[in-house]
Amino acid sequence: MRVRDLASKKIVEVGPQQSLREASAAMWENKIGSVVIQEDGTLVGILTERDVLKAMATSVDPDKTPVSKLMSSEVVTVGPDWEIYEAAAEMSARRIRHLVLFEDQKVIGVLSIRDVLLAGQRIEFGDGGWALLKDPLSFSMRERRVLHRHLQKLRDSERDGTEVDDLIRLLVSEWSLEENGSSTQSAIPEPAHEALRKAVMRELPALQRAVHPAPGWRRRR
Repeated sequence: MRVRDLASKKIVEVGPQQSLREASAAMWENKIGSVVIQEDGTLVGILTERDVLKAMATSVDPDKTPVSKLMSSEVVTVGPDWEIYEAAAEMSARRIRHLVLFEDQKVIGVLSIRDVLLAGQRIEFGDGGWALLKDPLSFSMRERRVLHRHLQKLRDSERDGTEVDDLIRLLVSEWSLEENGSSTQSAIPEPAHEALRKAVMRELPALQRAVHPAPGWRRRR
């Protein structure tokens, strides 16, 4: 999987003389963890949520402090065709959480550590379609019981499409949207939907390990 497949294409830019409050507001409004700092079309820095938290901890005035005082001017850029494992290694080596995608002398995206971590939970189901699976280990006890019941039914039945679709509704946290903007299973074309079912079925062994023993089980003393 390449960086271009995961990086956010939503690029939010601020100028170096804008205030910390303005930059923070841009992050909040766009639900992102960093903003790119550009001046006259040139990339000059990056400001992350960590920079903002550090500033708040040191009592910096967010209205009077320009972004240029807090941004990282040594921006680490990567090409869109880097492999994800290469990007992860770069983040680890430099102890950073964001990489800027740069192509043809312009910023085309931002890759965060969250994007990299989610790559391990991402499954592909053809024609560029993808889905992100929730981690069963993060489920509540109720969700784990529901998952356990679904897996039990699938194990005891002929694995009909209805049962698999119920499992998909429980497991998938996000998937690629269709052109009509719908994110429901019904909006996915049948060939892609069937590919998604097969992809989820391939995850069954890992899912069964995640809920074994059954939720609520205790070892006898």
